[in-house]
Amino acid sequence: MSVTCATCGYDNNPADAEFCDACGAELQTAAAATPAASEPQTSPLDSTPEIVSIAPPAPTSPPLNSEPEATVTSETPTPSSETTTSARLVAKQPNAPQPEFPLNSVALVGIFDSDSGPVDIDLETFFGGETVSRHHGEIYPDGDNWMVKDLGSTNGIFIKPSGQSRFGARITTPTALNSGDELAFGKVQFIFQSP
Repeated sequence: MSVTCATCGYDNNPADAEFCDACGAELQTAAAATPAASEPQTSPLDSTPEIVSIAPPAPTSPPLNSEPEATVTSETPTPSSETTTSARLVAKQPNAPQPEFPLNSVALVGIFDSDSGPVDIDLETFFGGETVSRHHGEIYPDGDNWMVKDLGSTNGIFIKPSGQSRFGARITTPTALNSGDELAFGKVQFIFQSP
C-alpha cells in the first residue's frame, strides 16, 4: 500500500512514510486521515509536548558552535561576524541530551562522523537522531536576521512559524527565522529564540 501526497499528488510514498519522497510535505496516513470521533487529529511533528521554559545549563565548556581561531583567516568581516545578536535553539524533547544550543555565529547542524569531522550542533543522541544527516543544515546570521538552510539532507528541514499549527513543506532555499518558530531537522525538533 502506498500513500498519496495531498500537496503534490505523488502516489508512490511507502505506507510508513511521514514525509513525501517527492516534495517533502508531511503525509497523512489512512489512520490519521480518518481519526476516531473521540481522538483529535495530530501530526507526528506536533505530538511532542511543548516545553514552556528551560533553565540554561551551567557553562562547563566552550560553546559547541565556536570556530577554532586557526580557521579564521579572512581580513574582511563577513555578515556573520558583523552581527552581535545571539540566539538559541531550545529542544522540544523532554529530558533532551542538551536542552539548548546557543547561536552566536554560523552553526553546522548534523551528527559527528569520523570521516567528515565534528559539527557545531550534534543531534546524534537526540530521540529521532537517526533521521539527521551528517551535514544536515546550517543556521547563520545575515545582518539582523537569522537564516537556516538545508545542506542536502536526506530527511529535510521543516519550519512551523510561530502561531501556526502545522509545519510547512521542506525548505529548499535559505529561509529567515523568527523568534518562536519551530524547526525540525528530520524528526528532531527545536524552538528558535532570538532577542
